[in-house]
Amino acid sequence: MLDIKLKLKPGHTNTRQWMEPSSLKTLFWNMTYACNYRCDICFTDAGANSPNELTTQEALETVEKIHAAGVHDLILSGGEPFLRKDILDILRHMGKFGITARIASNGSLLEPEILKRLRDETLTKSFQISLDTVESNFYARFHNSPSDMFNTVLENLRNIQKFGFHTTVSVRVTPHTLPGIPQLIDLAFQEGWSTVTLHLPVHTRRIKNAFPQDEDLFSRLEPVFEHFNKLSLLWLVETYIPWAEYHPVIRRLQKKMRFVHRGCRAGRDRLTINPTGSLSPCVCMDVPEVYIGNIRQDDLQDVFQNSPVCMLFRNPMEYGVCSDCPNAMKCGGGCRASAFALTGRLDADDMSCPVWQRRDQKESKHP
Repeated sequence: MLDIKLKLKPGHTNTRQWMEPSSLKTLFWNMTYACNYRCDICFTDAGANSPNELTTQEALETVEKIHAAGVHDLILSGGEPFLRKDILDILRHMGKFGITARIASNGSLLEPEILKRLRDETLTKSFQISLDTVESNFYARFHNSPSDMFNTVLENLRNIQKFGFHTTVSVRVTPHTLPGIPQLIDLAFQEGWSTVTLHLPVHTRRIKNAFPQDEDLFSRLEPVFEHFNKLSLLWLVETYIPWAEYHPVIRRLQKKMRFVHRGCRAGRDRLTINPTGSLSPCVCMDVPEVYIGNIRQDDLQDVFQNSPVCMLFRNPMEYGVCSDCPNAMKCGGGCRASAFALTGRLDADDMSCPVWQRRDQKESKHP
């Protein structure tokens, strides 16, 4: 996922080299395709649930397989994960094995009773809520949700904080959400939320009213970074974009703000489980071309270590990706999801990379 995290409060970060070899440490688990929203942009194309989704028993067995693989950190999402009636059962089962949960949700169903049970009965650590805007009418249009839902979610966000969970809000960067991001940052500051996450959408599933995949979004986001830097309380900016540190906007901003570049760990220390059990390296790539197995019958560690697709994600330069670029050993050949969205190939160059774009422009001028 192409993410930028604007961190208002000190917390956890990691400065280790993200290209270093690693064991399997983290799993994304999209628990259902069911969702009570129908957002313009959704990397799982959520709406109705699939009849082949993992049953409760299969989900509990999945937790045990995750524990056996030595993974103790799960990021749960959907769809809307709280539409699974057994989510508390699954989270409690995770707790028995010491597995913590970070949950991404639209926040519409997180009433105080469920939050209390999550705090008291599970090892849930944090929530990321897709807010996208501070304007209630636009919220309803963007999410295709009831007109009064913004206020409900805002109250639920306040309750998330009251129950002691780390609180993040997110926004998918589009031509329509971009102008309101400074106001969202201000609201996060006023409410005491820890982080504002900017998602740069990848064109692999449902995508509507978005910027083109190869749009120079960092240049468009420069005023957002400047606004964030003016706050009286801020900590740092984390980027989860392989080539971020090479963008001229970031190079300028790093002279006055702290950046930590986390790159992309897809296939390097993490995998994704989709609602029907299919496994893929990247949470943004719930597409058959990238499936590497299924949790119902495949061993997580074996798939992680030996899948040819994971090997390509870990070492794309060995497959000819960006083979003539001096930065490739540091940026890992860019984003495989972006390359796939632009070309339909996993082993293509990432043409959204600013270094690639500058070289392409030079070659166009001097063929």
